[in-house]
Amino acid sequence: MIQARCLVILIFAMVITNCARITPDPAGPVPLSKNKILVVNSNHSLPRYQLAENGFMEALAGKDIVTLDLNNDERPTEQLLDVLNTQQFAAIYTIGAKALGSVDYIDPAAQVIYSSVLSWRQFQSRDNYFGVASEVAPHAQMTWFKYFFPQLKRIGVIYSEDNAGLVKDGERFANQLGIELVSAAVTKVEDLPRIADQLLQKVDALWVLPDPVVLKSESSTKLVFDLAHRRQRPVFAYSSLFMELGATLSINADLATTGRQAAVITQTLLEQQQPESHVQFPAGSSISLNLLKVGEYQLDLNTDALGSVNELLTQ
Repeated sequence: MIQARCLVILIFAMVITNCARITPDPAGPVPLSKNKILVVNSNHSLPRYQLAENGFMEALAGKDIVTLDLNNDERPTEQLLDVLNTQQFAAIYTIGAKALGSVDYIDPAAQVIYSSVLSWRQFQSRDNYFGVASEVAPHAQMTWFKYFFPQLKRIGVIYSEDNAGLVKDGERFANQLGIELVSAAVTKVEDLPRIADQLLQKVDALWVLPDPVVLKSESSTKLVFDLAHRRQRPVFAYSSLFMELGATLSINADLATTGRQAAVITQTLLEQQQPESHVQFPAGSSISLNLLKVGEYQLDLNTDALGSVNELLTQ
């Protein structure tokens, strides 16, 4: 179970690379709808992706929407290309990295809305791409960390260049809460064991980010958690999937709300208006807490915070 779920996380974290584009076939008339929307789901069988799609569909009930599930499709671009060659869409909502990568590969000029993509930062400067980030805003995460464990003074974070901006924001918010965010940059996964172990000796807890180097593979992800456990340091994460790997606390994006946010962005674009920003952080969140880890690491937990927990692990 742990291995399977870890692989799911790593699929989310894969970096979408640019490559040769496939252009939709212009031959023949393509029916035009100014309000038709295409929803491309990387894998509808995954509950987290289902929640996002359901939230989107409910918010735009009555709209002309076509759905496409890329689950178990070894050649997703071919299936998508068939749809794009026969219909024209005003906007495309993609859920997950596979869906976004397929759309970007075929038609990078399309008007795209996305969610559940960890590598969203590489798309934030694209004029025609709008999305909801995969993680809760740094200031919200830091606030929850402080609320649950008020005695923590130093939180460590390992990051690559992709997350430099996020870490900088995190440092500012942490300082406002009386927390020192101790950061360690990594460029190669081969350096991760040394950098992680050195950092864990300096901090009270480790904050895990959706990072393409730190979470490059199943082995690198497990390594970070194993080192933290060996040093008796709690891990704070951004997805409940990490709880099975040993995270102590996770501040998770509410995926149904994420889908509704994507729907609002889509509606704004259909009305020929510009969204406030190209990327929004999730408006809703849920919290997972592992009480076994709290006891094992002898952490000073604010018991008043237990009322905010959505998922409590006690065994």
